[in-house]
Amino acid sequence: MLDGAGLPRLEISRDVTSYAQRIARIERFDQIVFLGSRGLVDRSSATLCEQRTTVHMATLEDLLEDESRVHFYDLLGGLADNLLTIGTYAGTFMSCGSCGETFSLKGQSWKCEQCGSSYELKFKPAPTLESPFETVVRVNGLDKPRMNPHWYYENENWCVAEFLTQILRLQPESFLLHWFKVLGLVLQESELESILCCPRFAFGKKTIQPDFAVGFRNDIVFVEFKRPKGGTIPPTELMGQLSFLKQASKRLGRQWHFLLIPGRNRSCKSKSDYAQAALGASKATLQKWPNQETAIDALRETSEAELASRMRVYGWESLLQKTMTAVEENVPASWTKKQTLAKLAYFHRIRVQHGLFSVQ
Repeated sequence: MLDGAGLPRLEISRDVTSYAQRIARIERFDQIVFLGSRGLVDRSSATLCEQRTTVHMATLEDLLEDESRVHFYDLLGGLADNLLTIGTYAGTFMSCGSCGETFSLKGQSWKCEQCGSSYELKFKPAPTLESPFETVVRVNGLDKPRMNPHWYYENENWCVAEFLTQILRLQPESFLLHWFKVLGLVLQESELESILCCPRFAFGKKTIQPDFAVGFRNDIVFVEFKRPKGGTIPPTELMGQLSFLKQASKRLGRQWHFLLIPGRNRSCKSKSDYAQAALGASKATLQKWPNQETAIDALRETSEAELASRMRVYGWESLLQKTMTAVEENVPASWTKKQTLAKLAYFHRIRVQHGLFSVQ
């Protein structure tokens, strides 16, 4: 449709159709148009056709696998989705003997979802004739977590939730941008739009699930944490997240940034090492997300230096130190500030006592 000046008429809409349906509808015109803080952005050099084009004020929430769960992905929802078990499964946690990843027994699996190690079953006759069972099964490759240290001090999801509890008790509108800048991310001054904890984003027929996703009017930041001792960081998972993040930034008209916490300080490699590993896993990533060739190829064309420039890597100890610095600098004197600093100090101290962190 044309307006009185002969230009295409753009209709701004916030309808409730799915993100995939909206993107498909827009891409039929070989054009993606978004209205952001920098005005109307035309993603192609082609002239707008004389057809109705829908313009969306898109945010990270529009990329979720299920938009109806947008209010679920706060801190408690993300924690429940990844850690807590309810009812008869409460407290029934096991850990993989290969990578140490902790998980609950509510699922049914014969291999570790983190490192892929298979569990080994051994059978032997029942110990007594009166036993109602014909055999006894022993499972190798997983253990009950020891009480010293208690499992939640080293569990990845619990540590993330404990840390983010302190960050999100501060005023996010003013603190998060300053915090990311203290951590070395180059962000523009812009309005906070989205905070999502462990959200599931649609990526082809599968999903991408960062630990923490923050959207500003001009920037997107994904944060990925690993357990204090350090965990495996599969290059395919890293390549998948980075590919999705770059694709999302293009669709939303924003810059993208990635913050990685691979474990304690001595577990960290350089950001160039992680960028190189991700780019080297392109083929394996295509096998995992076979219908996302465009997004994965777009990241593969990125140079290692450029990819590394968008990443920041910190160990847990350094993250806590810089975070406390950001709180000291940016948060006015208050009960909340005092509590946040005390609890972040405890977060570090208790893990030092259990040998999970180094003393700084």
